[in-house]
Amino acid sequence: MGKLLIIILLMLTAVFATIAVSVQSKSADIPDLISSNISEIKAKSLSNEALMYSIRQLNQGSLSVSESSVSQTFSDFDVLDGTIDSIKYVMIGSGDTLKITSYVTANVNGKRTQYQSIAEILYTSASFDNAITCSKDLDVTGSSTIIGNVEENVDLDFATVFGMTMAQMRAIADNDYTNPPNNVTPVNGITYIEATGNNKAHFTNHHWSGSGILIVDGEFHMTGGTFDGIIWVEGGRFMMSGNGLVQGTIFINSEPDEQTKVTGNCDVYYDRDIIQQLLSTYNISSGPAITIISWNN
Repeated sequence: MGKLLIIILLMLTAVFATIAVSVQSKSADIPDLISSNISEIKAKSLSNEALMYSIRQLNQGSLSVSESSVSQTFSDFDVLDGTIDSIKYVMIGSGDTLKITSYVTANVNGKRTQYQSIAEILYTSASFDNAITCSKDLDVTGSSTIIGNVEENVDLDFATVFGMTMAQMRAIADNDYTNPPNNVTPVNGITYIEATGNNKAHFTNHHWSGSGILIVDGEFHMTGGTFDGIIWVEGGRFMMSGNGLVQGTIFINSEPDEQTKVTGNCDVYYDRDIIQQLLSTYNISSGPAITIISWNN
């Protein structure tokens, strides 16, 4: 009986010794396991932060994606115990869906984990990125110069672009004219011109100058003078000729049968600084319309 008890005790000792060695072995792996898990969690958080950073850029208008694929590569972009390595933007389908992929590296206790997250958004580019945005074809002839993008056949909507209706813009206008004489002044701040019948907003004098946001409800004709800011022409004919100069951006939302033409020696220069100053002054958002479709990390 005594021998049996000794044998049982030896067997139990061997079992407990085996368990202890196994536990000790697994315990040695716990720090690495914890570091690995934390590193993966950090990487996921970082990749999400990278996606949010990219959407903020798009929303603020500091990044515009007009091509089918755009990549941003970073060096020393340190965030959340790691780095954002790159962000890729790919237009999908008809061009209104944007796929954003973030590539990041997280560092935890010497453990490096690379990760990527993907978001898909409905994306309409910012309205204020062009020298001229036109609802139909724009006829450009003569020796005229246009510096900046010209986007034609755009479905323009005043309220979508400015965040208010034309009537609301008119209500806060600094200057409000109906069928004014040629070279009307002042044209500054927000100016609203209504041109009815055969009348038009007509600027001819070489010494005339205007600035701000100019809304013309009707025909617009500029053959001289300078304007710095944003012009919106609604419904009527648009004509720039002679030696007129516009610095900023122009929107032309003409009827299909109305002429839209830039000719002669006139100049149109896209100027983002002028535009941004006006958008800031009147609290108008210049970012694109963004709707998140999916988010996968």
